[in-house]
Formats: sequence, C-alpha cells, structure tokens
Amino acid sequence: MLRTRLLPYIAMASAVSAAAIPHTVSAHGYMDYPPARQEICDSDGGFWDAADGSTIPNKACRAAFWESSWIPFIQKHEFAKLVSDYTNQAAVEEAIPSGALCSGGDPDKAGIDLPSSEWQSTPIDPAANGKLTLLYHADTPHNPSFWKIYLSNANYNPASSPLAWSDIDLIAEFDDLPVVVINEKKYYQMQVTLPTDRTGNAVLFSRWQRVDAAGEGFYNCSDISFGGDVVAPTWNSIGSAIKSTTDASAGDTVWFRVFDGSGAETVFEKLPIDASNDAETVWGGQLADAVNNTSSSARLGKLTEDGTVAWDSSDLYGNLVFVKNTNHSFQLEVKKATVNSAPVLSAPASVSVDSGQDVQFSVSATDADNDPVDFTLSAGSFSIQGNTATVTYSAPDTLQDLRQQIQITATDGQATVSTIVEIAVIGSGPVGQTDWSANNVYLAGDSVNHLGTQYTALWWTKGEEPGTSPVWLAQAGGNNQAWSEGIAYSAGDIVMFERASYEAKWWTKGDLPSNGGPWKRVK
Repeated sequence: MLRTRLLPYIAMASAVSAAAIPHTVSAHGYMDYPPARQEICDSDGGFWDAADGSTIPNKACRAAFWESSWIPFIQKHEFAKLVSDYTNQAAVEEAIPSGALCSGGDPDKAGIDLPSSEWQSTPIDPAANGKLTLLYHADTPHNPSFWKIYLSNANYNPASSPLAWSDIDLIAEFDDLPVVVINEKKYYQMQVTLPTDRTGNAVLFSRWQRVDAAGEGFYNCSDISFGGDVVAPTWNSIGSAIKSTTDASAGDTVWFRVFDGSGAETVFEKLPIDASNDAETVWGGQLADAVNNTSSSARLGKLTEDGTVAWDSSDLYGNLVFVKNTNHSFQLEVKKATVNSAPVLSAPASVSVDSGQDVQFSVSATDADNDPVDFTLSAGSFSIQGNTATVTYSAPDTLQDLRQQIQITATDGQATVSTIVEIAVIGSGPVGQTDWSANNVYLAGDSVNHLGTQYTALWWTKGEEPGTSPVWLAQAGGNNQAWSEGIAYSAGDIVMFERASYEAKWWTKGDLPSNGGPWKRVK
C-alpha cells in the first residue's frame, strides 16, 4: 500500500521535520520539502532498535536498511559526488549512473535507489496550478552554486525500477539562491512549476552543484503523488509505537501518555502485564485497543487508505503513534513491578499496671515504601497519629498478680506483621510471691512458683524470668488465673482474659480465649 505524507507549504514551515543530529562535520544538506527519501527514513526512526530492521516502520525504508544498513539515514546530508567536469552532463551521468540517481552514485547508500510501492509520497495540490515551493535544508550553505530540478516522466513507475536519466525531464534551473532562515534553520527556497495534467506517482530529482574545483554536487529523490484534492490529514505520525527494546514482564505496568504543546497530559492509559499478555505482540494489541477505543485525539497503528488508523498485528514495529495535533508528543514506558516492604513494628516487650488502673504505651511502625500503616489490637484501645499508635489498657480488678498478652498487628495493605506485648497486672492483695531468683542457676526439670504459676525449666537457665522465656514451661493449675500463651490448658481449666472468665473445652495452648474454639466464656 502506498502511504502518503502531507507536509505544509512555506506558510506553515514550522511543521517541517526536525533536523537530525549531524553525524559528521562535512554535513551539507537535503531536500526537506517535499522530503527526500533518506529524510523520511531518518525521521521515522527504528533503525537503531533491531539488527534485522524489523523495527523500521516504513517497508521501503526497511528494505533500504537491509541493503545499506543505517548509512543512508545518518548521512542524509551527504548524498554527494565529486565531478570536476560538472558542467559536462555526460561526465555527471557517468559519475552518477542510471539506477543510482537517488543515492547520488554512492554504493554505500544504494538502498535508497530500490524501487518500492511503499516510498512515502507527498501529495501535490492541484489547486496550486502546478506551483510548488521547494525547501532545501542547508546544514552548510554553499555559494556560488547552481540547481537543476527534474521530474520523472509519465511512463516511469517508482515501484517497478530504480530511477534512470532517461526517466527524468529537466523542469527548472536556478543559479545562486539566498539562504532563508525558518524557525532558526537555514534553507534554500525555490518555486517550480509542475505539469497540471499528471496523475499517479512520480519522483522529483534535485541536483545542487557547487561551483568549485572539486565539483561537489548533491543529489536527492523526493517522492510525490498527483491527483485528487489535498486534504489536511486527520492523523499525523509522531513516532514508532513500540520499539524492540520495550520489554514488559509479568507484574509490570505499561504506561502510554500523550502531552499537548504545553506539556499537559491529554491521554493516559495503564495496561497491567501478567503471564497471559507479557508477549509484546499481545500487550501491544491490547494497548492499541485501549487507546483507539477511548481516545479521540490519539491512535496506535498504521494509516489506511481511507484515512483511519488500524493496528497491524503482523508488523508490530511498523505501527506508529498518530495524533491530530502535530505539536503533541507521547511517551510509552514500562513501570517495573515493585516489591513491597513489610512494616517494621517497634513495641515494648512488657509493661506493668496496678489492678483496676489504666496504662498507656506507644507502638510505632516504619514502612520503607512510605505506605500508611493500620493497627489492630487483641485487647485495649488505641489512638493513631501517623504511623504511631498510643495503646490504652484497662487492668481488671484482681487481688492476685496477673499476666495478660496483647497481640498488636500492623499492615500496609499488602504485608502484615504482629508482636506481643505482655501486661503484668499487679494485684491489690499481698505482693505476689515467687521463689524464682534471677541470680540462681536452674537445670532441666527444676520447678519454681512465680506470680501464682508453676513453671518447669526445660534446660539450663539463669536470669530468664518465667513467663517471658521459652526455657520455662508453665503448668496449668487452679482457676481464675490470667491466660498465658505459653501455658498448656486441659479441659475444665478456667482463666481470666480481657476481664472475662473462660473455660477450656479440651487441651489447648496458644489459642486466644476470645476467639472461641477450645474456649467457652463462663462469665
């Protein structure tokens, strides 16, 4: 399919394609309007992304790449030949032979000579009565010089054969031309007259000849098309949609955004990637569907003959980004999956409180991802300020010393962590008795009575308080003792938990009485 590109006339020269970065100090110039073949290929890009050229959008440019690699594109200013006898047409035609006109006779740029129906052409407006203003981008202006402009004859088909001298007719000549500056770029500007009875496709061949001893001349081919009314295109290409370096994996998110001339975001699509769509051929089509079905100002795909844009799944890297406003830009990026960091809790291991009194303590959480943290408690109440919770616990009225455990949980919405704070309730009766001493050494099997609970040492220990260390095994016994996570209870044992009494229905250890299961509330 022949694709056409409409560029504005001199009155709208701001829309001519941007100059590429010069790759050599000897850069000179190229035809910018109608754009030369090498300018179109360089502007479309894609030739750095894949060694096989599969990421080049235009098929004619892709074929040129296969033939000549990227040389014609990065040296678009230098389609030149030295002909010392430059006033002798025969000498010129010998140096630039038929079939090599578009490459300027340079075998390293021969890909630009290849015939193709896919060369992007500039439509000629019949309303202009054959008048066409040419813009030649002069990276390095040269005067004195002269110009010759040729047009392929009506019998020539650019899709069938490379351009030959016998295929072209001289339509205009110019001597020294002044340099004009448009948008801070230097141009030569000239007007030619084209036949008004032509139809179909043609090639405009330009020769810019320096008047110097070396006889350096520059040769460019610009594809044009005659016939039909020229209508400003609804969609304008601003670059390749997907490049071969755009890799997305499961867990990533593809962001596609379009910005207006002031940088404001006008289109924003997010596409989550998982195992079902991590192939770029799949997520590329899904992204195109999302943009094409929801946006009125942007499209992904290829421009069809009827002026619409459709995604071509068979030519992934040939798909382009189209917008209605040429001053818009776009960005497609892959946001890599982030690994969530769990909150880190900081809380006291234990606190003490008198019977019937309240005690407060602080619990804080830090989150490496700066996520907000929510807290939950198994007992008591709390108030939150930021990532810090102030916990209030009301001790039960008791004559005996009791131990209570509060489980504190923190979550950032993805990860959850918890810790236990032990509450030592000091009874209002006589001071709790203990025969445990921090200075004594206890061997496996030794028993002590500590704050109303009998403990047995499981191995050698010194200085580790019963009820706070796993070296001590608590033994259940008696009723109305405070529930402890480390004590094993048998059926019928009664404990106090959160100011209520619970009876064990069967053997249990570590199960919160308030959760039911092996416990039933008795009062």
